[in-house]
Amino acid sequence: MGFVRTVANRIAKAGWAKAARTASLACARSAILAAALPAAAAMAQADNPQYWRWCQGLDAATADRRVEGCTSAIEAGREDKRNLAAALTNRGEAYEERGDHDRAIDDYNQALRLDPKLVQAYIGRGTAYSSRRNYQLAVQDFGQAIQLDPKNPAPIIDRGAVYSMQGQVELAIADFDQAIRLDPKSAPALNDRCFARAKANQLQAALADCDEAVRIAPNDADNFDTRGFANLKLGQFAPAIADYDTALGLRANMADALYGRGMAKLKKGDRRGGTADIAAAKTIQPDIADEFARYGIK
Repeated sequence: MGFVRTVANRIAKAGWAKAARTASLACARSAILAAALPAAAAMAQADNPQYWRWCQGLDAATADRRVEGCTSAIEAGREDKRNLAAALTNRGEAYEERGDHDRAIDDYNQALRLDPKLVQAYIGRGTAYSSRRNYQLAVQDFGQAIQLDPKNPAPIIDRGAVYSMQGQVELAIADFDQAIRLDPKSAPALNDRCFARAKANQLQAALADCDEAVRIAPNDADNFDTRGFANLKLGQFAPAIADYDTALGLRANMADALYGRGMAKLKKGDRRGGTADIAAAKTIQPDIADEFARYGIK
């Protein structure tokens, strides 16, 4: 139910993850890596240094390996400003994946000093600010990315996720609407709009969005998790449990799916099963009950 378990998952699951699972944060990591390195990629085809491949996230590179690869590229002294900015952006994303938000922001700052029009650096820094709950700066960075690349739905979805996090549901839905106009098959945008609409009690419209997200991306646990939430708010407890079951089958230990399923079970009279799910959810995310209470689930 949330960015960029965009986003996202590389971001703490409370709050931001709920609203911004998109790449998501919507900004899928592979998109940053590929788009940020056009010149570097051409160079890599010529002599194929391994560190550039790691920096781009190729060869199943872990976040630590990507930091190593990008650092080698940065320190090699061979690259122009554009490629250095790309390497810094990719290293910032790897730091963000490791949870090192301050280092990520430092790298994005350096990248933008070298290339002030690097969209991926604004998206990455906005994501890092979101992780630190500095939502005003996140909105500014996503807005700058939108100005530079207005046909790119990723920063629009990410900004919508931040608005949703702040309870600015109308602004969030407007951004998701815009992203869906740009890409009608964007499962992250549909999923996030489903969540925002469900929070706003626009439940039938929310369910329609979730159904479409599931149709487009049937192997994404987040889509089933969010649809479970919409069904839970609708009082459709059996479908909610079925959706949460599917979400947990695709990705175990999702605190929100466990808690939502637990609440649905309790409301169906399964006290033992519901209590067990809720206890498991609280082990993963101690404040999960407070989060659901903010969404009207008590």
